[in-house]
Amino acid sequence: MGGAAPEPTGKGGKKVLDAYINLVPYIDLLMTIMTFLMMTAVWTQIAMLEVQNASGGQEAQPEDEDKDKPKPILVLVTDRGVKIQEEQNPDLREFAANADGYDFNGVKIELKRLKDARPDRTEVKIQSEDGVKYTHLVQLIDIATGLDMKALTLTPTAQ
Repeated sequence: MGGAAPEPTGKGGKKVLDAYINLVPYIDLLMTIMTFLMMTAVWTQIAMLEVQNASGGQEAQPEDEDKDKPKPILVLVTDRGVKIQEEQNPDLREFAANADGYDFNGVKIELKRLKDARPDRTEVKIQSEDGVKYTHLVQLIDIATGLDMKALTLTPTAQ
């Protein structure tokens, strides 16, 4: 008698308003959603790559000149090949494209040589022409990040 809901009596009394709710399916659904959200949150962190876009419409900020700071590596990708050089250095290495695609092994060796010359170097500026396939740019980015050069800038070439 001390309960909040009226108890049924034998003859025409008030009906019970309490209903039995099975919480097991609700908990199963909640756990499934939480698992899905946790997994996708991890995948977004794994797939994230920080790339600065220099052509974002903002004016370039002047950088402080540091004599000991290594110069960034410039990588120009065209439909004819890949050109690599250190910024403000006249030495230019070219890797011509062939029927199979680009010489990514030669590109990797050259980037490794430049990285070994200055182990603290982390900046790579990749420029590409319109005809370059996205998969080739991804391969270049993978090579650079594999060599621990993760300060990447990706820009189109000036037309």
